[in-house]
Amino acid sequence: MGSPTVSAVILAHDRRGFLADAVASARAAGADEIVVVRNFSDPISGLEGPIRDLRCDVPETGAKHAVGVSAATGDLVAFLDDDDLWEPSKVARLRAVWPATPGLVYLNHTQRPIDAQGRPGTAHHPELAGREPGRFPSWDRSDFPDLADRIWPGNGSSTVVRRDWALSWLPSLREVGWSADTFWLVAAVLDGRPMAILDEPLTRLRLHDLNMSHARSVTPEEFRARHRQQSERFARAFEGLARLAATRVGPDASIARYLTERAVGFRFFADLESGTHPRRSAAHAIARGGAGRDPGAARTAWVALGSPALARRLLYRSHRRRWGLT
Repeated sequence: MGSPTVSAVILAHDRRGFLADAVASARAAGADEIVVVRNFSDPISGLEGPIRDLRCDVPETGAKHAVGVSAATGDLVAFLDDDDLWEPSKVARLRAVWPATPGLVYLNHTQRPIDAQGRPGTAHHPELAGREPGRFPSWDRSDFPDLADRIWPGNGSSTVVRRDWALSWLPSLREVGWSADTFWLVAAVLDGRPMAILDEPLTRLRLHDLNMSHARSVTPEEFRARHRQQSERFARAFEGLARLAATRVGPDASIARYLTERAVGFRFFADLESGTHPRRSAAHAIARGGAGRDPGAARTAWVALGSPALARRLLYRSHRRRWGLT
């Protein structure tokens, strides 16, 4: 592949306030094409001009990714959530990296956190700390947990895929539904295709009350409802990913075991917040290892064996501390 063309696929669900800024950042970075996939059709200043503005009422991120990939015409599809921003150098960097790695199908990179007003800050959260993307060139491909937990920066707004490769994965993506950022990582690993992970912050990741943390500016009751819904979504997504991995490489492969354990952990959180046999679910998570992937989940599961109500209170307090931004 020579210098590839780049389609920016920008995803929005219910949120309107930052969408024009996301579009402007993709334009400024030099995207060859901008595809907006959203579940509302309000006129928004900044969405005029050469933009493919598509409607998708299905809430799952996988469905929106699939609509965007299907509609895009570029060699590469680079995703961007409506509240995040691309750095001006992003497209030029992709055009430099892709030809240098024959057969490259997937790329992810680090992010720089900003607040709701776009001001840079430092986020204190395990998902943004303790990662070492610089270790990716020496990663042992048989150790998926090391990749997922300690190397991969994650985040959909930092995900780029080769379109002709991604098209073949769309049926599986629609079936998994949620956690599309993890899906593309899993797909690349299962295919054994060339990947790239860059220790370069080419995306500005916006932290605000309507994203990421279920506990920011909410009551304990609101948090419980939000966290139950999100945990249920991720449980279903990781259950689907685990089935996909087991079919492709067998249930005993590192990647299949990891995805199964994550699904068990998310299922425990969903059961705890809904009050559906929380003690039994906690015991299952501890026994199956689902709580072991996250020390906080492990502590919560052990507390839930004795008192689910106390476990829920402690979980709310811990989440309020997780997304500090300074």
